[in-house]
Amino acid sequence: MATLGINYLSACEGGISFTIGTPEGEIGRRADSIADGVELISKYGIANVVYGSSSMDFASDEGFADDDGAQKMWSAILHTAGRI
Repeated sequence: MATLGINYLSACEGGISFTIGTPEGEIGRRADSIADGVELISKYGIANVVYGSSSMDFASDEGFADDDGAQKMWSAILHTAGRI
């Protein structure tokens, strides 16, 4: 299983925090908008498996309008990036 690319998501203060596997190790990046997320996908790619923190299911605790706000944002990022 490849772990290079975006491999973990967390809802964080109205945005999504990404953990990204690189050849040098893991790094963290943040998307505050759909455009930010698309840029990160373009730059780093997506791992074969992407895991999500429970904060993705309870996003209202992390500044989103409702609990599925972070999931909606991730779906919009994937759609805009042409991944779905």
